[in-house]
Amino acid sequence: MLPKLALENILRSRFGRKSKVIFVHSIPNERIMSNAVSRILMKHDERLLATRSLPSRPATFVDAPEKLHPDLKNWMQQQGYSQLYSHQAEMFEKAHAGKSVVITTGTASGKSLSFYLPVVQRILENPSRRVLFIYPTKALTKDQFRNIREFVAFFGENRIQAGIYDGDTSPNERSRIREQANIILTNPDMLNASFLPNHNKYGFPHLFANLDTIVIDELHAYRGAFGSHVSNVFRRLLRICDYHGNRPKFLCSSATIANPLELAENICHTPFEIVDRDGSAAPAKHIHFFQPEYLEKAKRKKAVTEELRGILPDLILSGVRSITFCQSRRETEIVTKETRDVLASDPMEYGIDMSDKISAYRGGYSPAERAKIEQDLVDGALLGVVSTNALELGIDIGSLDAVIMGGFPGTRASFWQQLGRAGRNGSEAHAIVMLKEKPLDQYVGNHPDWLLKTDSENAIIDRDNLYIQLSHIRAASAELPLTIDDIASFPDLGEIIPLLQKEGELVEQNNTYQWSGDISPAHEISLRNLTGDTIKVVDTEKQETITVVDLIQAKKEFYPGAIYLHDSVQYKSLQLDLESKTAFVKEVNSNYYTEPHKPGNIAILMEHENAKEHRINRFFGDVRVSVNVTGYKMVEFNTHQNLGFTELSEILKTQMETEACWVEIPDIVVRTFVATGKAPALEPNVPVGKIPRFDYSEGLVHCLKAAASMLVMATDSDLGGDIFSFVDMESKRTKYAVVLYDGYPGGLGFSEKVYDYVGQIIRNAGTLVKECSCKRGCPVCVGDARIDKSLILWALRNFYKELPSPISGVIGDGLNRSQESPLPKMKWMEVKTNWEELLQRFEQEDRFGAKFLTEVLRVEQTAEMVVLYLPSGILKIANNDTVIKGLKAELVHLVETPEVFTLSLRAGDETDHRKELKIRRMMGGKDGEEK
Repeated sequence: MLPKLALENILRSRFGRKSKVIFVHSIPNERIMSNAVSRILMKHDERLLATRSLPSRPATFVDAPEKLHPDLKNWMQQQGYSQLYSHQAEMFEKAHAGKSVVITTGTASGKSLSFYLPVVQRILENPSRRVLFIYPTKALTKDQFRNIREFVAFFGENRIQAGIYDGDTSPNERSRIREQANIILTNPDMLNASFLPNHNKYGFPHLFANLDTIVIDELHAYRGAFGSHVSNVFRRLLRICDYHGNRPKFLCSSATIANPLELAENICHTPFEIVDRDGSAAPAKHIHFFQPEYLEKAKRKKAVTEELRGILPDLILSGVRSITFCQSRRETEIVTKETRDVLASDPMEYGIDMSDKISAYRGGYSPAERAKIEQDLVDGALLGVVSTNALELGIDIGSLDAVIMGGFPGTRASFWQQLGRAGRNGSEAHAIVMLKEKPLDQYVGNHPDWLLKTDSENAIIDRDNLYIQLSHIRAASAELPLTIDDIASFPDLGEIIPLLQKEGELVEQNNTYQWSGDISPAHEISLRNLTGDTIKVVDTEKQETITVVDLIQAKKEFYPGAIYLHDSVQYKSLQLDLESKTAFVKEVNSNYYTEPHKPGNIAILMEHENAKEHRINRFFGDVRVSVNVTGYKMVEFNTHQNLGFTELSEILKTQMETEACWVEIPDIVVRTFVATGKAPALEPNVPVGKIPRFDYSEGLVHCLKAAASMLVMATDSDLGGDIFSFVDMESKRTKYAVVLYDGYPGGLGFSEKVYDYVGQIIRNAGTLVKECSCKRGCPVCVGDARIDKSLILWALRNFYKELPSPISGVIGDGLNRSQESPLPKMKWMEVKTNWEELLQRFEQEDRFGAKFLTEVLRVEQTAEMVVLYLPSGILKIANNDTVIKGLKAELVHLVETPEVFTLSLRAGDETDHRKELKIRRMMGGKDGEEK
């Protein structure tokens, strides 16, 4: 049976979109959709790891609060509201009492009405009051303005006026809003660049003097660098409100996170109360955990993009309205293009090409493009959309039947937010979680109850990031002269003011510090980009700007030869001109996309803290991270096969100073990894090729970074990981460490949190590797199928207790275990003659090198030297300073050694040499003939 929605779209496409389609005796549409999803999943039954169902929940209704304005009660009746959800009434009561409140009920629970009611009441009571509604995106602002206009239409413009004030607003409309609007919808970027710098002109003084309430929707979106910037914007805003004799209160809404109260107070700098008991109804939801197919010939699992190409056409052809979330712009475009290709290649199943029924949606599209896609989803002209997390926020895109996640979204908070996009009309919904070859994805697939039954993560910001503070202190000084009292707003003011004075940007006058620069410092702040520098992407043939991207992103996406996708259209990057800040591209029809190769380098700038627990030697401090784009590989569409590597003629370099946690790798682990011959990052003077071979040390980084990201709610861009060497100041020896660093200049608090929980992270990494379904190792648990995961597990355990190396001939650390023997010391000149007795002492007292010394072929001795002859195979990995120092330390405790003595390791006798020659002959060596 052809589903109703699919047939309706087919008929309209044939006879016109305005044609009326009437169905007689139809089955309820929600039942058809649920059955269609189940039927599609049954085709892939063998790849479903688990299904979990969340039961429906009835609503808890209460009567409207007694203090609710009579005209608002009339509005409710007209809208069909006889009662409120319990959380809506609770929000009204707290807000009406003058509290700042954050509400954290579920998706589609009516959070917006929770703050509309108290805000409109305040305006009806005093029309001079002003309210700012702050949204993280323009799209969400426009979407929510539709709801605000319902109040304006009901009460009339003589009582309430509203308007959107953003970069698209005309000068005349801006003037009207400043002078007349009670409700102003805007975003943090406009606050930073327009409202605050102009607070004393253009009608803004009236706004700030009468600003009663600030509403922040989607508070959970303000995390990481963006949230840290916005926190400082509100520091400046509250400072200006104080100047105008006013102190507004805040109303915030947030998705489910572990620390909504803490986040609200860190962003808004004011005490909050919380509303978290959800009184709304919730439909039943079925969550399916989907493992991509294993391709026996290719010896790999299908990429998630390949699996989506197989499932999305079925959903479209079945009329299932769906949203698919991908984790990058590139993935979004690849999935859309390949799904359209499938739909276009076999259009006759239902007699029509339905490739236009799915669209991509992401940042980088113009406002007009995004608005059309949103409206087409609401109208039903589109059946599916493939999006980045740009549609994770509460934009109204109509009722959807299914959500497909192209990989676990990284945090439980994002998971619940994406899940909430389906089932909004009260009907049951389905979610398909496509599991990527990532540690966290596989852990979620194997432990779905961990995802569904444990608390969400903390949203982390660092409002005191020095780089961010510096930018906003500059802006604040141009808005109002700084005084020593401003240290209450900016804790690092005392360090920053002298720096700005030295640069000639601040001058001191009458105990105040005034801006003396030529430019507006607020306009130099980019709240959302890693740097203030942006790059225009220009189509050379049409001479049009396609999009604007951050400089760091441009180096990763627009290096010469890169393939860039925009709404499934392919562009090839011809040139990245950093002087003109322009990337020049041309439209192409390529059979591949590109992935950059980005080797890195780490340098310690300053150590702030260090601690040792068990064998875990951890540090926290400032580092300089250098990332170089040296080339790219070409990956074929559809097959996802590697077509080759191209080296760039000019390396694109990026440097930043940030915070990091680094953990020293035990020496025995370093020696063992080196002994495998597969740890180039731990070998000095080894040149890095175009694409480096697999590396055991990188496998260690891979699992530790995955475990850390789980714990601190970090995305790939929040937290970086690498291996680096440093010189230990005490021993003057080269050491190696795993480093996890913040992906933002100055740091954002992620690595500091890692430092606090290093022990737990190492244990969690062991769990991720151990419980991975692979037998020996795979890209999920250790980053590469050629890495033996048992060796990585052994390395992780060595952070707690020294274990013998699984590689023959590698000896333990031992240096820190050396202690006095309970037995009398042996005479120095008896070492050679009583060698067997000395070996027994090493064994009985579990001394460093006890097993290694049993390999000694013979001993020679002088008054100041002991020479140990060893098989040459062992000598190659044992003859180093670490081993010799360890053995000498043990001899000091067991033997009456001279004050100065030498221990030398040398190759054994001719028998050993002949063995080496024999091996060479067996391997076909040219110099295998004995002479």
